[in-house]
Amino acid sequence: MMKKAIKNSAFFFVLALILSLGVMMCSAAGDYEMVISSRGMNVGVGQSVLLKAEVTGTESHPKIYWSSSDESVATVNSNGLVKGKALGDFVITASAKVDGQEVSATFPMKAVNKENIVHSYLETNDVLSYQYSYDYNYYYANDKASWQKNFGFARVYDYVAPYVGMEYDYIRVFFNYDERDFLVQLWKGQYGVLYGGEIGIYNRDEDGLKSDPFTLYPAASRKYWPVMDMSVYHQEKEGDTPQQYKLLFKRPVEEYWWCTGFVPGTLRQYEPADELRIEATLTFRDEQMATLFADGLRDCGFTKCASKSDMGIDAYCRNGKDVSFSWQGISEAENTMIIKAGIGVLLAARIIALFFKLGWYGLVLSIFF
Repeated sequence: MMKKAIKNSAFFFVLALILSLGVMMCSAAGDYEMVISSRGMNVGVGQSVLLKAEVTGTESHPKIYWSSSDESVATVNSNGLVKGKALGDFVITASAKVDGQEVSATFPMKAVNKENIVHSYLETNDVLSYQYSYDYNYYYANDKASWQKNFGFARVYDYVAPYVGMEYDYIRVFFNYDERDFLVQLWKGQYGVLYGGEIGIYNRDEDGLKSDPFTLYPAASRKYWPVMDMSVYHQEKEGDTPQQYKLLFKRPVEEYWWCTGFVPGTLRQYEPADELRIEATLTFRDEQMATLFADGLRDCGFTKCASKSDMGIDAYCRNGKDVSFSWQGISEAENTMIIKAGIGVLLAARIIALFFKLGWYGLVLSIFF
């Protein structure tokens, strides 16, 4: 029932369909400006997408000349209709001459297996902070401007997660640095109709007190963000060796406070989600911070390796400010089953109490209104 209910979370895809998309690129020359517009920056192989171009700053309508940087990937005709031919990146150029002056603009595009209007919208915009990447075909949270950043993290979030359709493994690494208490958390598992992984970094003022399930760790400020890369692998068939796991996606190397990635589908087993493996490297602001994080991984049960090339499953290595790890089997989620069950009992008791107090009609109204 929970799994079916969570499919409603796909509403943001419907929302994206309703929203209109206008991607525009321009280039100026003197008093004139060429503007190219399109509903997206992708075209499916064998599909077409129409680009439009106009020159501002003049009342005339000069002839527009179109060209593609790689006609083996995509072609464009005299009307700006782009047709995908093979997977790859290319650039469309529109040019014109106004009063003897050349004006032009370029429009970078990608030819993909199958262009999708929702995916194209989410590639250049976000809905509820989530976006889509045609590279590896995955969804991710735009951590630079996500609403989730305002809520930080508390352990109780993980305890409640199963009751909103999310079952995942997690590891928490705590350490003290720069007179602040830090938490780096790893997640991987099922998120409603999607599955994937996350890495988040949080901190709070040092107070010497032991944190409890309700202790809030705000998202780390930018000066503490590590440079991360994250790859998520999936054992699609039981019995496949780690070398046979499918690479679901790779996140680009950049600064993150929250690095995420999700693909549509269902795991064979929700918890433990050990058919998923995360491989990542975090580059911290100095070697001290890297050492503290590496020691935290060791305390969580990871095996220390001399180098990245020697690293096996559930292992880590540190090289200067870089900490690399491979995470698959270790999980703290199993240790909190009693807490999760207790929360479930409390929620059930609350619903039963409301039923006896309000009846079916009142209960439905209280839930939805």
